[in-house]
Amino acid sequence: MSERSYDLIARLGRGGMGVVDLARDADGTKVALKRLTLQGSASEIARSRERLLREAEVLRRLHHPNVVGLVDVLDEGDEIVLVMPYMSGGSLAERVAQHGPAPADEVERQARRLLGALASAHQAGIVHRDIKPANVLFDERGEPCLADFGVALSRDQTHGLTVAGMVVGTPGYMAPEQARGDAVSPATDVFSLGATLLFAATGDGPYGHGDPGLLMVRAAAGKVERVPRSLPGSLRKLLRAMLDPRPERRPAAAALAAGRDGGALRALTGSRPHGSARSWAIAGGGIAIVAVAVGAWAVGERAPTSDGSPERPPIGGQEDAAQPEDACTDLPYHPCGRAEPAPHTDGVECVDDHADYDGRWENGCEAAPDTQDGRPLEDVIEANIVPAGDIDTYPVELEDDLDLLCDGTVEITLEAPARTELELEVHDRSGPIETATSTSETPAVVTIDEQRCGDDRA
Repeated sequence: MSERSYDLIARLGRGGMGVVDLARDADGTKVALKRLTLQGSASEIARSRERLLREAEVLRRLHHPNVVGLVDVLDEGDEIVLVMPYMSGGSLAERVAQHGPAPADEVERQARRLLGALASAHQAGIVHRDIKPANVLFDERGEPCLADFGVALSRDQTHGLTVAGMVVGTPGYMAPEQARGDAVSPATDVFSLGATLLFAATGDGPYGHGDPGLLMVRAAAGKVERVPRSLPGSLRKLLRAMLDPRPERRPAAAALAAGRDGGALRALTGSRPHGSARSWAIAGGGIAIVAVAVGAWAVGERAPTSDGSPERPPIGGQEDAAQPEDACTDLPYHPCGRAEPAPHTDGVECVDDHADYDGRWENGCEAAPDTQDGRPLEDVIEANIVPAGDIDTYPVELEDDLDLLCDGTVEITLEAPARTELELEVHDRSGPIETATSTSETPAVVTIDEQRCGDDRA
């Protein structure tokens, strides 16, 4: 165990299993001390200590700029202290309470960062299980970070260290399968992050308002409210994909971070926000609270690194060496050991308006924009929607040949390819008149009745 000392500055918060203090290390850097008190009999304390040390290993395996990682761990007898970076920008829950919902482009920026962090955790075999606004913390630059992997579930967990049948999570942000007590998976985290991003954009969760018991019932039934149409199309489609009640239909975090899957999802920009979004991003302040989870704690064994290299040594002791500054982190399209990123990518996402539809990182983003956009719709047009989130417009001129019965109709059909969802919107001279959504199983069909009797063109 580490023998470093920390000078306490202030109490940040108190939770069901301990407290969080603000402290300063020997170099003067501010850190957060998550102090967890062990209670019960000698055997119960030993089991609790094992749980918490396993949590430390879970956190230690996560090296991502948008994850609140682990700096150190202290064993103080009846207390285990987890030392983490101090996040001075407050939590997402606090920011929305103080400043209202974030601008859409700021929410998309948060989505890009947090999806990348979540993809990194899932690659390490870790499911967070309790993503919510209070567990998204901001650093001094306004960068969002996933915090509190204290209830994380590792794929290499040791059985017997958790309470059978325990449902862990927060009802307002819990995936339906989690609320029902079914097995959790990376798709569970994708839903909870989508719920958290919906809160960032609107101030509301996916199940509306109510006490925790009512929200739990709605969650278990999969009663997800519709994403508001007031949000921009790209963000709305992202949230709809993440909040699908069926876990098998939710895209993976890595695919969403790279702009893949979800049909109309566009590659989220990685640039810094500007205008009102930047103002919201750097707003906040006060004292950030590193949440102390109530319930089960992490139960993960050490695992080999993603490239198959030997596992890192245990925390503490002479073997606890700092990671080199140039330590490699696998990216969605640029794994460690490869000299260049995959074609038409920057290593993280598609570039040059390309898109990845086959899900294979090796060939990068293989789909390029076509030249069909704007072509008159005379019969059948085969086109792609690249980049994701693109909108193609196809004008059509209709003639009724002086049909005096005024009973003419026209039917327009849109068929989406596999694993995508596309939206068909039909306009006339005055604006939009009808919309329909197509999935890989169901085409979108819009039928329009004749509106201008006696006019040979509509």
